[in-house]
Amino acid sequence: MAYSRNRAVSLQAATIGEVLRIADFLPILTQLTPAQRQKLQLYLDAAVVDPVVRNEARALYQKGTKYYGELVVVDPEMKRRAQRVMGDFIPVGDLDDCVRLNFTQMLVDASAFTPTTDDPDEAEYLEVIRKTLEARGVWLRLAPKRVREAQDPSRWVSDPRHFEVWLSLGARGDTIPTKSGRIDREALLGTRIFGAGYYVRVDRGSVQTALEREMRRLSSEIDDGMEQHAQLARIRRQAATGVVAVSDVLGGANFPSDEIWKGPSQLLRRAWELKAAGKIYGCQALLVVAALSVRNAAQLLSRFVDDTTSGAERAVKVLKVARTAGKVAEVGLMVTGVGAVAVGLAKSGTVAVTEASVDALAERQVARYFARNPEIASEVRSELSQTVLAPGPKGTILGGVKGGHSAGVGTGFTSW
Repeated sequence: MAYSRNRAVSLQAATIGEVLRIADFLPILTQLTPAQRQKLQLYLDAAVVDPVVRNEARALYQKGTKYYGELVVVDPEMKRRAQRVMGDFIPVGDLDDCVRLNFTQMLVDASAFTPTTDDPDEAEYLEVIRKTLEARGVWLRLAPKRVREAQDPSRWVSDPRHFEVWLSLGARGDTIPTKSGRIDREALLGTRIFGAGYYVRVDRGSVQTALEREMRRLSSEIDDGMEQHAQLARIRRQAATGVVAVSDVLGGANFPSDEIWKGPSQLLRRAWELKAAGKIYGCQALLVVAALSVRNAAQLLSRFVDDTTSGAERAVKVLKVARTAGKVAEVGLMVTGVGAVAVGLAKSGTVAVTEASVDALAERQVARYFARNPEIASEVRSELSQTVLAPGPKGTILGGVKGGHSAGVGTGFTSW
């Protein structure tokens, strides 16, 4: 160093090793270069040396100064002595209380940037964090502790021999919370700017927000479908004896059971659970199947509406449920990019998005997901084994759980 440490030692200045040991940051000491250690030690020495030097120089200067009215006379010898004393003063710059560290050496392990969910937004945001750390850096920072003044406990003063130690994003950025100087995922997301960004970019990111919006929309459509189903059942119960039976015989059909809504409801409930567990692709798969099942149930119910004016008016609500559920399936497929190409081609007029094409995309997507996650496929299959899913319209490939419920083109859930 350009100055002698004798003065600092005599004044009991802290050493960088002591400061890091007390703060439990001692492992960082081995990462510091000689130049960085010198820089931080200079700052620690200045904390105790500079106030003393400044006071001594001021006392000499004042001792050699005489006032004659407005005339001020300074003794040249005392001025020189004051200047010699100031030669021990240690200049400290704005950034002398911190040094930039190699953040890759401070990571507990590589899992800090490994996604814990299959949400593509999370992987993308963790990469943003990594690049931000590379650009702004992780800095070791020091600052004198604040203590109550002995003579006046109501005042807080800086203690030049004891220091706070912390890591920050950038030289003057947010604190990175860590007790040992090591950085893991918890420390990164505990950093204010990163934690807030994770909430905005991942928890409320485009993927999860879209899934949540569509699940709520589908839940509302299920409620509407069940309400319409109950109204039709009530009308049938109140009809004159024999009228319903004759209508069913002439129409060649039976009024569907309200159990057709139970399967989609269970699928949607399971989709919510998968989303909460961070299994975004599983949530997407079940949302799409639930939506197609709701569409099928609504279309099935509409075919049994009595062909009267009042009946036609009541059928409008069910058909709206079918249309909306079909749109939910399309949006659900596009959330993570699946189906985006097909929908884009449809908008350009190249192809038409039909129920069959949406069903085909859905079946392939769900089959792929269940193949990679057989445990979830087994759970879903077990849950739905006692429920009924309305068969898909002719020409589609979305089938049912039980035999006899397939639309005749695909094999449905039994193959998943």
